[in-house]
Amino acid sequence: MLNAQFFTDTGFQREKNEDAGGIFYNKTNQQLIALCDGMGGHQAGEIASQFVCDGLQKYFEEENLIEEDQAEDWLKHTLQRINRELYDYSNQNPEYRGMGTTCVVALVFDKHVVVANVGDSRAYLVNARRMEQITNDHSFVNHLVMLGELTEEEALTHPRRNIITKVMGTDRRVSPDVFMKRTHFYDYLMLNTDGLTDYVALDTIKSILNQDAALEQTGEALLMQSREDGACDNVSIVLAQIEGDSV
Repeated sequence: MLNAQFFTDTGFQREKNEDAGGIFYNKTNQQLIALCDGMGGHQAGEIASQFVCDGLQKYFEEENLIEEDQAEDWLKHTLQRINRELYDYSNQNPEYRGMGTTCVVALVFDKHVVVANVGDSRAYLVNARRMEQITNDHSFVNHLVMLGELTEEEALTHPRRNIITKVMGTDRRVSPDVFMKRTHFYDYLMLNTDGLTDYVALDTIKSILNQDAALEQTGEALLMQSREDGACDNVSIVLAQIEGDSV
């Protein structure tokens, strides 16, 4: 189990916070951490993000022990189930029709983490030497980067950088990506919405994470840096400290 906290900030130009997140535990005290970014420009993004987080909490808390070889199927099937429920809910309530959300979720084991994502909210493993991005963004510009048509630097300023190619809630079917990573030799697992990495350079994030401060101070420092760097979007982070490993 990791020492984990959820941090969030509305940002300079947003009147409401459409992000949601949490740290959840099942009947055997396994740990699930989740982060969702309700889609700006879609109706009721904050409803969608909280709906998905609430669904993850509900279904996880009903579970007993999930073995490592069951984790991928559990995450995929649970996200697909919640996606169908969100899609049906939005269609039953015209004021919510078209709402959607990204989701990144991590199921924590002793030496591994299994991560699933839909959209462009990310998961990273971090130590003093590197920030390893676990997830791949489901976005128009990342598709071009993977094809070799854009560099990562060009993607940061591309006029269509905000186009997301896969979200939860807008279609009845969704296919999450799932990754398994060893956590040995890392200091932090970080989930974040694009409000952080769109405005704060990765080297700056890594530097803050390696200042050897308490978890709460580190999370607040990341939010403060996002404000200093002019974040116009909601900024949310789930930061989990990996104990007992060293670089």
